[in-house]
Amino acid sequence: MQTEAESIKTVITSYLFKYLEEFRVNLEHAISDYDPEAIHQYRVSVKRIRAVVRALDRVYEEPLFPEDFIMPLRDMFKAGGTIRDDQVQIGLVKHAEKQYGQSFPLIKNFYKKRIDDQRNAFFNHSVDFDFELLKELSGKIEEILEPLDEEYLELNLYNRLHKAMEKLKIKRYDLDQPEALHKFRTRFKENGYVAEMFYQSKYSHKISKATYSRMKKFGLELGNWHDHYQLWSKTAFIFHESRNMDLLSEAFEMRKLIMPVHDKLFQEILHLIKRDDSLFMI
Repeated sequence: MQTEAESIKTVITSYLFKYLEEFRVNLEHAISDYDPEAIHQYRVSVKRIRAVVRALDRVYEEPLFPEDFIMPLRDMFKAGGTIRDDQVQIGLVKHAEKQYGQSFPLIKNFYKKRIDDQRNAFFNHSVDFDFELLKELSGKIEEILEPLDEEYLELNLYNRLHKAMEKLKIKRYDLDQPEALHKFRTRFKENGYVAEMFYQSKYSHKISKATYSRMKKFGLELGNWHDHYQLWSKTAFIFHESRNMDLLSEAFEMRKLIMPVHDKLFQEILHLIKRDDSLFMI
């Protein structure tokens, strides 16, 4: 017996409520134990919520949600800083040490100090977060969606996702600099979260398993490039911020090692984007 499909409003509210709860659980864990993985996970929840809210806003001539709708979540997103990113950078530095037989203790200490500084800032922000706001956001989501026409919303939300992917398909020939690919990755991830929402709904066939798996796999490949891009670009940040000559010397050596690795990944990603039309099929 065929089960009746979920309504688009149920799909949206289920997804948003799921990640509001993920945000709550991980933020509480981050506050109590200072778990960097929990900080990463609550920040990813914010990205998912923001992506869907933005997509819904663009379906209509006037935005559905108030401009400050997720501002409390965004404040905590910023408070979490780039702690996870900096941990990933330490891992890449350690990998480079093993691979090339060199040592970069000052660069690792540079990132560890950044993590400690962000930890202090995180706790200063987190003590002010009101968890009751999450219930208010849930209520507002239901209030905003309730009067909307189901058929119009589903059709145009899906069409908006399709057009967003077509726009990226056109933009792919302009990705001549890492900064441009970084922006492309951000947009691709936002579209991926909307596609994920459709895919995770129980009975929706808007997004196939093959499409979801392909987007997820390519997202991981973009992430691997981006991690190396961060390490490459942050050596320049060290040049700008530090006056420690020993640290500058390490950063210079690291930049020489990581640049060819980054450039190879960058070219491989560009080649894949330009030759594989299926990456943009929804």
